[in-house]
Formats: sequence, C-alpha cells, structure tokens
Amino acid sequence: MYGLINVNMINTLFNKNTKLAVALLSSCFFMLACENNVNEVQALSTRIGGIDVGKDVSIFISTDGKMTAKLMAPIMKKYLVDSGRMVEFPNTIKVDFYKDSLHVESKLTANYANYKEQEDKVFLKDNVIVYNVLGDTLWCKEMIWDQLTNKFTTDKEVIVKQHNPISKTYGMGFEANQNLTDIKIFKLQSNSFAILSDSTGNTPK
Repeated sequence: MYGLINVNMINTLFNKNTKLAVALLSSCFFMLACENNVNEVQALSTRIGGIDVGKDVSIFISTDGKMTAKLMAPIMKKYLVDSGRMVEFPNTIKVDFYKDSLHVESKLTANYANYKEQEDKVFLKDNVIVYNVLGDTLWCKEMIWDQLTNKFTTDKEVIVKQHNPISKTYGMGFEANQNLTDIKIFKLQSNSFAILSDSTGNTPK
C-alpha cells in the first residue's frame, strides 16, 4: 500500500521533461477511506505550521513518459514558506533506478536527503550507498544527485567496489552515472587495489 500525501505538497519536481508523480492512487485512497477511520487516513498527510508532512511516501519519477526511478521514504516534509521550496527526507530515503519501466538496474540509500526546486539537485548525506545489479557498490558520506545530468558527484571521501576488474578504490571526490557503469575518481588513495587477470584470462589465486 502506498503512503498517501497531499497532492499539493509537490508541484513538479525535477525540471522540464522530468516530472515527479506522487503515488496517490484513487482506488487505494477509497480503500483506505472505507477500511479505516478518517483520522487514520488524514494521519498519512498532515500540515504542521508551514510544513506539509507525508508518511510512507512513494514517488515515481519519469522522463518523457518513461519511469526512470522510484523514490521511497518514511517521512517527507515540504517547506511551504521556504524561498528555495525545499523538500526534505529526514528519516532515510531509498531510490530504485530503472533501465526501463520494469527492470531495476541500480539502487540508492541514504539516511538523509533534501531537494530544492530551484537547483534541480538532491543533496544526500550520512551512509550514502549506491549499488547496481552487477555488484558494483559506492559508499560516501555525502553527495549530490544532479537531475539535469543524471549523475552523482561529491568532493568528499568515497569507496568504490567494482566487479570487472575486481577492485576496491579509495578516493577523494568522484563523478558517476546512476547505474555506476561510468565512475571517475578525482584523487586516488594509495590503499586502493585491483585483481587483474593474467594473459590466459584467468584471475590469479
């Protein structure tokens, strides 16, 4: 069951051809209205001062009519009086990135995130992890998810584990695409390593 939030909490997120649609299904809403009391339904979306608060939120992000990501969070706050029109996810966030509308190719998790509509960027921090279906994984303390370029960037410490070749890279700063098939580490550290195959194609044991 998707969490319900006030449709006005988010207008359009992420610019131009990319639109964010709140997972608010009318059938789901009516089911909740029938099976639960009014207070339980209203509790999924509340307004506290100048802040709209949504609970158990699922948001679909699409580009040119094609779903590219699904964002999930237990709490979402939209600051109505904030000049930057900030949307905040204070209690963890999870994002599934889709190769097409059916197949997930990478996932992202973080303890905190916020988005300002005027900047088209999502700021993530605290235990940020991105991994793909191939087994490549990226860890960092904080990073930016740029909605215009569909890339992740940071100038902080990063650890990257890759499957081909088998490697673990420690660095300072990086840029990567959303499925981690193109990762650039800006400053490598000396404790990085890679296990390379020999001329026969066999991995040394």
